[in-house]
Amino acid sequence: MLKILIFIVLLIPLLAVTAHAETQTAATEKGTLDIRLEHDKINPGETAKIHVGFINPTTENIQEHIDYTIAVDKDGQQVFGPIPLTHTSPGTVTIPILFNLGDGIYTIGFTVEGILFQPIPPETASFDIVIGDVSTETPDGEVVTVIPSWIKNNAGWWADGQIDDATFVTGLEYMIQNQILVVPVAPVDGISDDEEQSADIPPWVKKTAGWWADGQIDDATFVGAIQYLVGQGIIRI
Repeated sequence: MLKILIFIVLLIPLLAVTAHAETQTAATEKGTLDIRLEHDKINPGETAKIHVGFINPTTENIQEHIDYTIAVDKDGQQVFGPIPLTHTSPGTVTIPILFNLGDGIYTIGFTVEGILFQPIPPETASFDIVIGDVSTETPDGEVVTVIPSWIKNNAGWWADGQIDDATFVTGLEYMIQNQILVVPVAPVDGISDDEEQSADIPPWVKKTAGWWADGQIDDATFVGAIQYLVGQGIIRI
């Protein structure tokens, strides 16, 4: 249930339950904590406030008294930090970060080293944030699709039945329209915004999403399935 709520908050900005345009949640590598990021849309060259919450995955509540470090890089070049080991008593913190290396994917990495004043073996978690235009072209003019890694979580939840078709489609539309997911395909003509979707999602598309989330197929194959949905008018951009 928590995953469905996170997905909805992440992908449907009109919901009144959040004041932030984008939310991501990732578990530390051994699953001791979940880390949630919230932020408004970020433009290249601006300082953005990144709201961080450390969550106890058992209680699903904010975990107080966390010792952590954070660093941000883009293409291997340091943007922010790493900061010294820092303590947050309430389990939440807002960090201003200057995204000053232009368009692209920025990686935010956390290392957690203590909980409730007790040291733990370091556990890491990372997030990809897409800023500006991340599409590129090959020498032959083909557009290369850039997919942030956290989208795989959403595809996996959908393939496992934890998110229904309508929620997943709405989320994809939002991601494509806001260039979080870049899909090189033109929208289908002749379908109005208030017209019902032309067809159900074929089962093979959901299987493709599951295989992609599990790493069994490459990004291009998954994008091909999304292109099919756009072409059929199921996803509208």
